[in-house]
Amino acid sequence: MLLNIFFDNMNSSLELILIGIVLFAVYWFIMRKYNSLGLRLFILCIFLFIGSCVWLYKDEAVLKNTLANGEQHIANIISKATVGKNDHQVEVSFTANDGSPVTSKSTQYISQEEWNAFTAGSALPVIYLSSSGKTYVQQSLQRFRADKIYLYYFSAFWLLLGVGLLIWLRKYKVGVDDEGNEWVVKEDGSIILDERKSAFAQMSKRANIVSKLAQSFGK
Repeated sequence: MLLNIFFDNMNSSLELILIGIVLFAVYWFIMRKYNSLGLRLFILCIFLFIGSCVWLYKDEAVLKNTLANGEQHIANIISKATVGKNDHQVEVSFTANDGSPVTSKSTQYISQEEWNAFTAGSALPVIYLSSSGKTYVQQSLQRFRADKIYLYYFSAFWLLLGVGLLIWLRKYKVGVDDEGNEWVVKEDGSIILDERKSAFAQMSKRANIVSKLAQSFGK
């Protein structure tokens, strides 16, 4: 309940501010004090894990609201089309619960196989959300909810990967000089992945500086 209130009242600007605060806090309290390569990669994977979880939570909240408050109708298929690169669109018409006629286009959650089976003039069960005016193909929505388990696996992958990297590389240390060049120090003291000796890394940094200067003068 509290999470719903929190996310429902958050706009994109507030999200960017909170992300900035968290990143600064991680840098100030962790990255400055600990130079373990495993810890750094763990933090990166944790951010990806948290980002995946937040996206899944917000998407699940939208799905639950749609199923709880949506109107179920048997619509008539007017036409179907492919929009953009991979979006499968179907246009339907039906009568809403308040008696008003509705003509709506839907692309969300529709798979290629489902879209191929659509035929103009045939009936199609849909869910209509009057508050937003959006229409969803019922079978596509239900199929997507069942398939979301793979997205949870994807999210858990980042957590497991982060833990594995933390354990495996926890004794590897990251060094940095005043110019921002970094290198990795193994347990025996030998240095690997040394940017100071990498021509590609140095060229990339110079190219990045030139690009930023060009952008600055171009404004």
